Amino acid sequence: MNALGSAGPANSPTVTDAQFAVLEEELGKGPTAHGYEDERWTLARVQMLSTAVCV
Repeated sequence: MNALGSAGPANSPTVTDAQFAVLEEELGKGPTAHGYEDERWTLARVQMLSTAVCV
């Protein structure tokens, strides 16, 4: 039965606490502050922002 046991998470978080804090702050400013015409955070937009912040 050990074969069915969890080995833990598949990967470790790649975002540090400091990067997450910056990302959270930037998301709080809203999409228009980042050049988008509307106030919708789409997955693609969040991904682009997180890539820019967490590099």
